[in-house]
Amino acid sequence: MAEERRRTVGVAICAPLEGIFTYSVPDGISPDVAIGKRVLVPVRNREVTGYIVDTDQGNTSPDYVLKNIRDILDQTPLFGPNLVQFFKWISEYYICPLGMVIQSALPGGLNAHQFKSGVITEKGIEAIDSYGLTPDQRNLLVWIRENPGKRLPSPLYRFYQLENRGLITIELQQQKERTGPLKWTYVRYRDDKNSDILNARGISLKADNEAAFLESLTAEEGLPLRRLCERFSNGGYLVEKWVKKGVLEKYQKEVSRLGPSGEVIIPGPAPCILSGQQENCLSAMKKGMDKGKFFTFLLYGVTGSGKTEVYYNAISHALSLNRQAILLVPEIALTIFTEGMFRSRLGNRVAIFHSGLSDGERYEQWMMMTRGEIDLVIGARSALFAPLNRLGLIIVDEEYDSSYKQDESPRYQARDAAVARGKMENAVVVLGAGTPSVQSYHNTEKGQYRLLTMPERVEQRPLPEIRIVDMKSVLEMGLSDKKRLLSPVLKNALAANYERGKQAILFLNRRGFSKIYLCPACGESVKCPNCDLTLTYHLHARELACHYCEYRIAPQNRCPSCSHEGMIPYGFGTEKLEHELADGIPYARIARFDRDSTRKKGQIDKILKSFSNNEVDILVGTQMVTKGYDFPNVTLVGVVSADLSLGFPDFRAGERTFQIISQVAGRAGRGVDKGQVIIQTFNPGHYAIEAAKNHDYAGFYAREKQMREMLKYPPFGYLACIRFSGNVKNDTKDGAEKIAHEMKVILANWPREGKTIQVLGPAEAPLAKLRGKYRWQILLKSKNSNVLHYFLERVKDASTPILKGSGISMMIDIDPYQML
Repeated sequence: MAEERRRTVGVAICAPLEGIFTYSVPDGISPDVAIGKRVLVPVRNREVTGYIVDTDQGNTSPDYVLKNIRDILDQTPLFGPNLVQFFKWISEYYICPLGMVIQSALPGGLNAHQFKSGVITEKGIEAIDSYGLTPDQRNLLVWIRENPGKRLPSPLYRFYQLENRGLITIELQQQKERTGPLKWTYVRYRDDKNSDILNARGISLKADNEAAFLESLTAEEGLPLRRLCERFSNGGYLVEKWVKKGVLEKYQKEVSRLGPSGEVIIPGPAPCILSGQQENCLSAMKKGMDKGKFFTFLLYGVTGSGKTEVYYNAISHALSLNRQAILLVPEIALTIFTEGMFRSRLGNRVAIFHSGLSDGERYEQWMMMTRGEIDLVIGARSALFAPLNRLGLIIVDEEYDSSYKQDESPRYQARDAAVARGKMENAVVVLGAGTPSVQSYHNTEKGQYRLLTMPERVEQRPLPEIRIVDMKSVLEMGLSDKKRLLSPVLKNALAANYERGKQAILFLNRRGFSKIYLCPACGESVKCPNCDLTLTYHLHARELACHYCEYRIAPQNRCPSCSHEGMIPYGFGTEKLEHELADGIPYARIARFDRDSTRKKGQIDKILKSFSNNEVDILVGTQMVTKGYDFPNVTLVGVVSADLSLGFPDFRAGERTFQIISQVAGRAGRGVDKGQVIIQTFNPGHYAIEAAKNHDYAGFYAREKQMREMLKYPPFGYLACIRFSGNVKNDTKDGAEKIAHEMKVILANWPREGKTIQVLGPAEAPLAKLRGKYRWQILLKSKNSNVLHYFLERVKDASTPILKGSGISMMIDIDPYQML
């Protein structure tokens, strides 16, 4: 007789645990097992959420003890087998547990979480009335007695002290998922006959509005209960009355969180006839899609050359082949602008997906994708994980943008990951940019990408004229003072531009009113207690804020260091620029576009729509305004301080400066009138600023390439940053030094490969303290990516016993973009 064997599955756990775990499938739930479904599984002494990533783990012998799946949480899969391969690549390349990768990709609110609650003991009940407790301890016991099953408020150590005394017991509770289909209660007639209730005899309609109430329920699906209650003050009463009579019924119906289907906030321009250069680029993309094979194109088109129109035609071709497409844009605000064009042309089979949506909105969009109801997904970097099963085209617009790099685990680079997913799914990948990254352009020279160029603007419109204002000379000649942000040249140009009825954009990559809040007596500034940073002064909110941990306090007049009366704001930001404009050009309509002004939901849409409708004359903003917006009436762009990005401790500082200036300059002159750009700088001779002024990408690239090749920076080498965070400064330093020592021991045992890796550090991070944690870091350079990854795995293994119980965490960032 054949030995009975059990069905098993591979599960990725939502926890910092490496690998795929094998579980047994009970007979009762075996038919419901499928890749992409969430399951509840036991891990040690608790239950956690996991994802089925393999249903062919093999049949395990009954002699091998496996734990059973406890429950299946989804009726339909959340993703298909094609995404599992991509998730595994992200996990392996960026060194992040597979379950954590999947959890970050899925809409928030889907995962069951555990929390701690308290149960008061008999001893605890007696202790409430005794004198052996402090007032705080007594209050905690009373709270636990009155809130059974609820989450214990932080800090938890207070409750651990009570548990140690036997006054309470602490239990783990399972919190249900927060997201799912949104359901409303609807009211309708029980059957068609009851719709004639008003004509029936002997029916008493006592309320004055009762006839109108019944007449309103003419639609087959009825009306939402909340709408009836809004329209009729006694709606709830009338519903219950007629439900009891058997005339009406209540039922649950799924509704969309996203409002009217197909609503377009900013309509896109009408389709236009493509130019010769656009047709040539599109033809190459079409040939790649027709072959059904993987190709990567770098579309290098100057700002205003019509890249978006090429994107639209490429997407249309993919859809005609019954394939689907993903369009990535660098800013959430830009998705709203881009959506107008594509939804107005392609209809409702377009999804928007980014972190600015609520958990419920993201869930709805995600489930529409899994059901095959979506042809095009537009979004920021997270849209790359869209569960499309017929993916044929991925477009990464402004591929150079640093926002494609995620700063928290998994720390993936969406541009590079897009190329990896395209290869897995035989899709065409298009990387578009007006100022390509050095890395991508170098890949065209090596033959890994194919270069497509569009060197001219549409309708042969000229590139904007760029003028450099040397702020050192302006100050030395007394033409302006240090308190003013605008030079006379830029201020006069703004006034003249307004008189012509044109719009302007001012770019300043620093938000707030003043950078620091300073004591004029001792020179000390008010710093964040959690971060190694000064607090930024915000005039409108009347507060000092940290832009990293969101710590906020009201400004005080007395210096905390020397008690001097008379603290003053010093420095500048977008809020101060807005005020200076209002004083200097009081008749102009001014709007600010930065993270502070767009915190509330809907503000991004409102500001962009107002500017698009010419209801705003001057738009002041941070990097958010530099992206691919097309406002034909903008003829003047001002860069208030081009030097801010040059000061970053990063080898890409010159590249970022060139790209930011070039991109914001590209917002000018996109209509019939020629554009003008004025750049204020204290470093007019810097090669990045000179190249931007002359629209000279080739010269800039040659300079950057020479420098990076000499120093073995990407793309001529590979980087990894290992960062250590801890509560105690000296302990964090010691932990970093111990790991650095282990690295040298490992490399000493690799006679050949060890020479290809360079260890820099440990050193204190530029932001030495962030969110209450002290930070040290080690930078690794390598000529070979595979050797670097193998080395990092060995370092991880060696670090576990060293850092265990030390209170120090270690983070690995592959291909780092922010090394602060």
